[in-house]
Amino acid sequence: MSNYVLAMHIVELIAALAGSYYSLKVKDKTLAVFVWYLWVTVFVETFGMYGYILQNDYDYEWFVWIKNSVFRSNNWLYNLYRVVSIILFGQFYERVIKDPSVTKLIRILVIAYVCFTVVYFTMSGTFFIFSLPYGVFVETFLVFVFVMFYYRQLLKSDKILYFYKLPVFYISSGLLLWYLSVTPIFIFNSYLNVINDKFLEFRDFYLFIANISLYLCYTFCFLFTLRRKK
Repeated sequence: MSNYVLAMHIVELIAALAGSYYSLKVKDKTLAVFVWYLWVTVFVETFGMYGYILQNDYDYEWFVWIKNSVFRSNNWLYNLYRVVSIILFGQFYERVIKDPSVTKLIRILVIAYVCFTVVYFTMSGTFFIFSLPYGVFVETFLVFVFVMFYYRQLLKSDKILYFYKLPVFYISSGLLLWYLSVTPIFIFNSYLNVINDKFLEFRDFYLFIANISLYLCYTFCFLFTLRRKK
């Protein structure tokens, strides 16, 4: 396990703890869904580390069974995680945005995404092997739509006067910037990940910086806004 992975786990855990601390102090039901998303991320990233264990050659029966089964790769886990993440994002912004027509549209988009994903993996049979083709583009589009609706609501309300005190503003901004910044990496990933070792090094470092920045942003938004409330 690389130092990048270990550092990422620590920062994700800190963000989840900060979100839980904020929820306990403020009793904000709107942010509860996003805090659940952070803990789901911690669980998936921790459980997904079994891939590192499978790199060994233990003779245990259960170990050999897993290594020779469809679970030898953790692609299935992250395929589930992406679907759950979009569902939780949708639930989060449905609570944040007060316009019934917008919340209905968000619900439709989430249901359409889930149905398309289920149908695709059912028909292709690649659930345990590959991720959803162009999935990152679809997720980026959905997050972009959710955040733009939130920004529009913020601009039309009095909350724009103290937006820097709102954790949702920091969460939305960090989430949007992360998706927009990492999507280009995945565009080139399928072309260069086999033939260019330097690209792999750059990709890993770039994603590490992007992820660290994102979860530090989450941690900051919870602790800073909580302090401002006091």
